[in-house]
Amino acid sequence: MSRPRPRDGRVDAAAEPEHSNPNAARVTAIRSDPDHPGILMLEIDGIIAGTLPRSEIDSDEIVEGLPVDDPRVASAIRSIGVRSARAVALDLLAARAHASEELVRKLRKRDVTSEIIDIVIEELVADGWIDDAAFAATRILEWRTAGRSDAECRRRLEAAGLVDSMIQAGFERAVQAATPHSTRDGADDGPEEATAPELEAAITAFHRLERSGPIDDPASTRRAAARLARRGFDADTIRSALRACGIDDEPLADDWTPDDVE
Repeated sequence: MSRPRPRDGRVDAAAEPEHSNPNAARVTAIRSDPDHPGILMLEIDGIIAGTLPRSEIDSDEIVEGLPVDDPRVASAIRSIGVRSARAVALDLLAARAHASEELVRKLRKRDVTSEIIDIVIEELVADGWIDDAAFAATRILEWRTAGRSDAECRRRLEAAGLVDSMIQAGFERAVQAATPHSTRDGADDGPEEATAPELEAAITAFHRLERSGPIDDPASTRRAAARLARRGFDADTIRSALRACGIDDEPLADDWTPDDVE
């Protein structure tokens, strides 16, 4: 996306900053890309610094001999950095959805400056390429289907760098996505809609535990319950999941804790 290059008015192309560093790198050429006439290549000390559309660089103002600390050259170099970092970010987003902080971390590893990263993230959010709440909602739905508790979902989203407001918005969107339209419109007052996804996740997690061996006596029931608790499910949800799976929850006393394992 083109970003207007800030300019306080045209200045003499031959003029240099009043305190220009005489040893600073300098523009050695600015010329058209032979394969793309609408693109200009900026050369600094004999090395191509990057390319920009003609709309983002003025070859009448940026001329051979200008130092890189000249505001016009610095602005062009910054624009090159933004375009390069944006291309990297879009490649990453094409592979899979990312939270904004995930992209920040990956761009930092590529030695992109904080200034450039801030500009790129702001642009991608404005363009709809990044939506942390939507990212959170998608992950929550996927993880619940895999038998992960809301507590574990929250921990994972926090590890991805999402702030609490975006995580909460993700949970709200996940509930909306999982709720039938008739229920949202008030046509069907289903029981305990808000707790259903957590219970379903616990049931899924329990069935996965059953693959490791039968859960058919008090000791194995308590061990399974402890494993569910360590995954973030609370005691009431665990008892409900056991009953839903046809397992007697009697081995879990009212004061049961995950530490009560034989």
